[in-house]
Amino acid sequence: MLLCSALLAGCGGAGSVAPKPASTAAAAYNGPLSDATFKITIPVPTASVKARRPAYVSSSTTKIVFTLNSDTVGLSGAALTTFNTTNLGAKAVTLNSATCPGSGPWTCTLTIKLPPGTDNVTISAQDGSSNILSQQIQNFTVVAATANSFSTTLDANANVMTVTGSGFCAVGTVANSSTFGSVGTQTVSFTVGYTDLAGKTIVAPGRPILAVNGHTDDNGGAGYPDAGTGGTINVKVTQATQSYTITPSTSSMTATVAVTATPANTNGATDGLGFTKSVSYTFATGPAPPAHNFLAAIEQTGANSGKIDLYNMTIGGTSGSADTFSAFSPATLAVTASTNQTGVSDVDNPLVIAWDVNGDLLIANGGSGAAADPNGNFACVPVGSIATGSAQSTTVTQNIDVPESLAYGQHGTVGLADSAGTTIAFSEFVLAGNYVPADSGSTGSGTPNLTIAEEGGDGGTFTVALPTLSSSSDTFAVALFGGPSHTPKVTIVTSTGGTTDITDTNITDPVGLAWDATNSELVIANNEAPQTDILTYTLSPVTKQQTINTSDTNYYVAAAPDGKLAVAGASFTGTSQVFIYSSSVAGRTLVTTIPFNATTTSCGATYIYNPGVITSMSWLSATKLMISLNSSVTSSKNGIYIFDVSASQTNAGFDDITCNPEPNGPKQTGFQLITNKPLGTAFKP
Repeated sequence: MLLCSALLAGCGGAGSVAPKPASTAAAAYNGPLSDATFKITIPVPTASVKARRPAYVSSSTTKIVFTLNSDTVGLSGAALTTFNTTNLGAKAVTLNSATCPGSGPWTCTLTIKLPPGTDNVTISAQDGSSNILSQQIQNFTVVAATANSFSTTLDANANVMTVTGSGFCAVGTVANSSTFGSVGTQTVSFTVGYTDLAGKTIVAPGRPILAVNGHTDDNGGAGYPDAGTGGTINVKVTQATQSYTITPSTSSMTATVAVTATPANTNGATDGLGFTKSVSYTFATGPAPPAHNFLAAIEQTGANSGKIDLYNMTIGGTSGSADTFSAFSPATLAVTASTNQTGVSDVDNPLVIAWDVNGDLLIANGGSGAAADPNGNFACVPVGSIATGSAQSTTVTQNIDVPESLAYGQHGTVGLADSAGTTIAFSEFVLAGNYVPADSGSTGSGTPNLTIAEEGGDGGTFTVALPTLSSSSDTFAVALFGGPSHTPKVTIVTSTGGTTDITDTNITDPVGLAWDATNSELVIANNEAPQTDILTYTLSPVTKQQTINTSDTNYYVAAAPDGKLAVAGASFTGTSQVFIYSSSVAGRTLVTTIPFNATTTSCGATYIYNPGVITSMSWLSATKLMISLNSSVTSSKNGIYIFDVSASQTNAGFDDITCNPEPNGPKQTGFQLITNKPLGTAFKP
């Protein structure tokens, strides 16, 4: 027998009701009847589209309703109503029954009786609440005294339509009346998905007809030009994949994009469904952000609030030459609600940021503290949003409470340390069309659980990628500060989910971590006296190489491309200074100091930097070190500094401990004032 392919899927809209004749009494039809058999396959409920092919019938189907609308024997009015009531109507779909045997997927065989001739029948697949999930109206030629078998395709009754933008950092649902940002004149792909009234994903056959600005095809591959502001967009629609592409004609323009979905009407006539789903948004494109010398910097504007500023930078090419900052346009990343998580904001309290290889900005976001957004998230802002200033991002909240550190691996994996989590201290996220937890199985490759469970307060304070340990996957180190009954340690997390702990009596409060690629060493900074040490280890196997006592409580460490170390520490006075150590593995020595602890007079109480607290530190090159310094909200010293360790300057002021004049130090070659508290930075070299 032939298959009745009931495509039950839905994308938005009230369910259309099958035609029903008037309900007046009439004598029953006494003419001849013939069997008409339909076979319908009901799939096992699953989120996997692949498991539902080649034909999809909603797993929420509980009944198929047959209604005879007309025939060639002349039934009409009350007689037709009586016939439907007596012979047709709802046929139960009961899984694991004689009608639908097996353990799933289930093939249900339904037989009805119809009068011979040409019969126009409505076939409606419904759930337990009588929601129409899919439907078809079709003429069937019924032959007398024959076991008739028929085939048809039920068209989906769409309840919800979603439009999703493409990119390395997909932005999730493109909301109605929103703006989707892109870069330059590159072609952008969009996919459209649907769910039915039972919430099940709709797949082919029988999906709605997709139209974009009125276009339903690709015009023979040429596409259709649509007017925009300052140019045109070329639109191509592919019904088979329910997708479309947009190619802008210029690198700076906007255009309105109207996406609609209507019933498929597979048989060329009406299927009785009457929905129309639509999403209208603005497509905007702007010049690509700089591929090099581009800086994103966090500016904390208040408690649990902040923004991200964007700068073009000019880096001096000779020793001691000036480095300058200029505001990018747009100068600040737009703050908006997440495109994929209700009530979650993407940039309300950014703590740490990084660029991925595609120019998307990754954010460890601490959360606003509001009732709808109490915890943090991992946000990814696509490069198109940065180029246009449009508000779009995707966020991940699984395994996250207050992410305090973020590291990006060369193979596209992100490590996130969570200092205030209740269950997870560290987790990895993978790029699979979007950043998702590595333990979610989203890659379909059996990815193991790449998390470190919190043990009695073992929060993660810092994480760093270890890029040279594997040529094919990412490995991270994470500092765990230890709970009431646990030893502070640094743990190496491999791509297979395995871990290796580094424990040492000198590791009392590991905070800062750095990877010295030149010497293949992991560098650990301690923040708790009396162990005021910097420790270095090689990792294959784990072997301690050097202990450096800075006499400060250390909280940031950064390794230069040539192996030099910069260590940010705080003395017992609470003020900050930066120590620069040589790159020699045989014995690193102190080379110079940046004295943010300087006072204006010998043994005085007035600090030049008010005093200054270092909030982030990274090398721009082998000689230039960038430091974010929180001096005070109103101080002219508050902001981002660049120092050149290959050039020197005479420092003003006096050491706040020895009261001696500050010695010469690295030359300050750049400064950008930040009005509020500066935090993390992300630099494209």
